Amino acid sequence: MRNKVMFAALLLCSSLGQAFDGAPSFSTKRAGVEHTLKLSRWKVNAKGVPSFDYVYEQQAGACRFKVAGHAIAGFDESGGEVVLDVFNPEDGKGKAMPQILVFYDEAVTMVLPLKGAVREVSFDDELSDAQLRSSCGKKANAKLSVMFRQ
Repeated sequence: MRNKVMFAALLLCSSLGQAFDGAPSFSTKRAGVEHTLKLSRWKVNAKGVPSFDYVYEQQAGACRFKVAGHAIAGFDESGGEVVLDVFNPEDGKGKAMPQILVFYDEAVTMVLPLKGAVREVSFDDELSDAQLRSSCGKKANAKLSVMFRQ
């Protein structure tokens, strides 16, 4: 049974190699602040764990704020075998939605679909005090959460 699980994980990884081509870009405007997210350099390491680079930016008038980094998919490793943390979300009525992977980079968390084109990305960040002071818009909450849809 374990070999079947590992085989399935390998199949998932091979499909993840095609997760996005080029550098998809997303934008949304909320409360007078323009939010953009650019993804690039998708790769899968030798263990089968996908990762990518990202740049998140805010702009409102003269204010500009930017967070950039490298996000890696959540995974578990045991005995040299890697299993990706694949989630099976449901909508409010219990209907299965497409599977997702969660990617992490320090305080940043992003959710992307496991298969198919990247048409929706969530971006969550716990801003430091310095980042909060530099960010555009409301400064009351250090928790930044933006949903991008194409």
